[in-house]
Amino acid sequence: MTLTSSSEKPLRILTIGASYGLLPAAKVAAAGHAVTVLGRAEEVSAMRQEGVEIAFSDQHVLRSPMGDDGLSLATPDGVDPSDFDLVLLAVQEPQVRSPEISNLLQRIGDKVPVASIMNMPPPPFLDRIRFLPKNIGKDAYEHPSIWEPLPAERMTLASPDPQAFRPDAERPGHLQVTLASNFKFAPFAREEDQAILARVTRDATRAMQSWGRPPVHLLARGSVFAPLSKWPMLVTGNCRCLRDDGGPVSIREAVNENLSESRLLYEAVNTCLEALGAPNSSLVPFNSYLQAAGQLSRPSSLARGLAAGATAVERIDVIVLNLMREAKSSPAAINIMTGINARITAALAENHVKSRVS
Repeated sequence: MTLTSSSEKPLRILTIGASYGLLPAAKVAAAGHAVTVLGRAEEVSAMRQEGVEIAFSDQHVLRSPMGDDGLSLATPDGVDPSDFDLVLLAVQEPQVRSPEISNLLQRIGDKVPVASIMNMPPPPFLDRIRFLPKNIGKDAYEHPSIWEPLPAERMTLASPDPQAFRPDAERPGHLQVTLASNFKFAPFAREEDQAILARVTRDATRAMQSWGRPPVHLLARGSVFAPLSKWPMLVTGNCRCLRDDGGPVSIREAVNENLSESRLLYEAVNTCLEALGAPNSSLVPFNSYLQAAGQLSRPSSLARGLAAGATAVERIDVIVLNLMREAKSSPAAINIMTGINARITAALAENHVKSRVS
């Protein structure tokens, strides 16, 4: 069942990223909008043959309608950004550095509003937060100039809380959802862009399947701080999934191994966000996060990448450490964060050495 009425022309949505991006893309396509998902050539070929399905459970599977009026697939060089009403950015920050994506961002420029669902906040979005220190992104982005074509007033960010992964690398169109929470979008600065986002989120949330309404809603929030609620979660869980020997552990184990340390770090980051002006209603208490983390039985993508030899990962740890130092958090909390930062930096350095040797 789609919700776009005959009096409303379906919107055209461009989704950059064919892995995690499939989750919001399939939801929006199921609501009757035309969604084009960009991926690598081999991903696109496989998904055209097998289709796209999002599994919430064995009984609850969202199968996206394929085709020009539903979900279509392309490579980054095969689209004209000006043909679209909204861009969903669903890649990891190191992927943005690739020539295909960086060139695409240049072509997007100020032509189309961009809603990011990255863990790593794009620099143009950070520019919209009034009291955020200007050097907050220092050393966090390897090539910050890539983002310069995108104006702050046409960029927003969501808190990417849902957890999903590809259970079979040979079937890139199949996504398994392990934590069915919601995407919470900060508002756009421009009213006309916000109207598009509001319509997309409303329609995607209301769309039904034969078995009911799929979980994982897209929610348009009123505060620019809404997506920043993910920062304490990322550094308390995702960034701590590396053992001393470099092996990955689950987010659940990382959080529960030392609960007092986890709570101290998490609440210190929330305190920093409150000092910037974040309303309490936009933040998530530690106990609520702890309950959700109990369902996260896999290591974070950051830890899996480092364990597999990645030489570039998202450095949200750098942004949070910069923020904590600027906000003069407690020495104990800064020491914990410094240790996390050092471990990730050391793992990257080791992987660089191994890559040169091989």
